[in-house]
Amino acid sequence: MPLFVEIVIGFIVAVIAYNLIHYFFITRPIDKGHNQTLKILNGLVNNLLEKGKKEIIEVHDLSNIWGRNIYAFEYVISQYQTDELNDKLINKIKEAIDEANQSKRFNHEVVLTDSFVRDNQVHVDLAYLLNAATYEYVLDMRQLNKVN
Repeated sequence: MPLFVEIVIGFIVAVIAYNLIHYFFITRPIDKGHNQTLKILNGLVNNLLEKGKKEIIEVHDLSNIWGRNIYAFEYVISQYQTDELNDKLINKIKEAIDEANQSKRFNHEVVLTDSFVRDNQVHVDLAYLLNAATYEYVLDMRQLNKVN
């Protein structure tokens, strides 16, 4: 009987130790990176939209779709009246990203992975190359864009 109790206590201690290690070395760094990325991308997009009097309607975390540890977000922006103005907005976003990357404003590069207009809204997918998983996601999106 005492051996059984020791095994159960050892198992409980192992589970607690695993959860603590997982939290401090996996979950917490991912959350910090997620918050840092969201702050940087929101600042970049908001600075652009203030000039054009447009607003962000929604922000979707693409890591829910593509997998954990991907620092990519889809921004849904209110649409202009014409396709030409929507294309100008997307081009302004591309130019702002290029400028930010060239000036080394952020520690890592920002990449526009996709952009389109649907349901009277402009959708822009932005990735912050904070880790290898996000870099691989960007490479996969470039491959998809070549095929389409």
